[in-house]
Amino acid sequence: MKLFIKDQFPLICLYLLTFIGLFILYDWLGGFNHFKVYFVFLSIVLLLGFLFYRYFAQRNIYKQLSSDPKTLEDIVIHNTHSVLEEAYAKHNLHALKLYHKEINILKNKQKDYQMIINHWVHELKTPVSVISMLAQINEGDENFVKVKQEVNRIDYNLSQILMYLRTEEFSTSLKIDYVSLKEVTKEVINDLKDFFIAKSVYPNVSVSEDIWIHTDKKWLKIALYQIINNAIKYSEKGQKVYIDLVKNESVAIINITNYGKGIQKSDIKRIFDLFYIGENGKQNGESSGMGLYIVKKILEMLNYECNVVSRINDKTTFSILFKP
Repeated sequence: MKLFIKDQFPLICLYLLTFIGLFILYDWLGGFNHFKVYFVFLSIVLLLGFLFYRYFAQRNIYKQLSSDPKTLEDIVIHNTHSVLEEAYAKHNLHALKLYHKEINILKNKQKDYQMIINHWVHELKTPVSVISMLAQINEGDENFVKVKQEVNRIDYNLSQILMYLRTEEFSTSLKIDYVSLKEVTKEVINDLKDFFIAKSVYPNVSVSEDIWIHTDKKWLKIALYQIINNAIKYSEKGQKVYIDLVKNESVAIINITNYGKGIQKSDIKRIFDLFYIGENGKQNGESSGMGLYIVKKILEMLNYECNVVSRINDKTTFSILFKP
């Protein structure tokens, strides 16, 4: 109604000015005599009648423009009451069709892009594996030791790209099961045992056997893998990575703590941003800036919360909040 009044305000002003002008003119000419009140009443009734008709003939437009649409389809008027509403509905329907057409074009381009990148990464995996095998055969050669390190770095980054591409199709591959957190944690630690040994860092797990949650085991393992992998990477030699779980009636929290350089306060809020590596990543030289972004994306899609607390040259704790 407010929008309608604003829209019709110039018409109301014009009518009142014309009415007052004619009233004064006729009164000055002596043409009203004793019918002034009747003239005023009749004019106001005609104005209200006209505005009433205009409002109900175009009320769908005013209602639609007075509220924000929740979906794209909300911009289309289905039951029209006037020529203007019908024209407005046709115009919005045409715009909606154009929008969907553009979206479909972009979706197809994105699918092609993902398919090309996916194929390209898998093609690179083969020569990387061959180079890695050659480096293992020639372990005694210092040059091949360096080659092995760089090949492992390339392989890790390629795996990160594949993981990122798979998160784009998260909803289609989601499979919810009743999962033991201790079992998932053990499997992740087992997958990372070579990295633990290489970095001279050791796991310390304190997760009860009776903690079970409804989740997608595969994606949860990927998130835990990335966090624990980072905990190993940034731990001081000889330290431990502590994995423990706190549970109360409403929530279960798994904490992953490592001792090392810690995270700069200025980096805490940005460590989950895509391609952001921070000061530690720059010094380490092995960070891709994708791992924690993937973690955040997975946990958001699983509806879990992740918090980070860190002290410089001390401990860093990643906490994941589950709802059992």
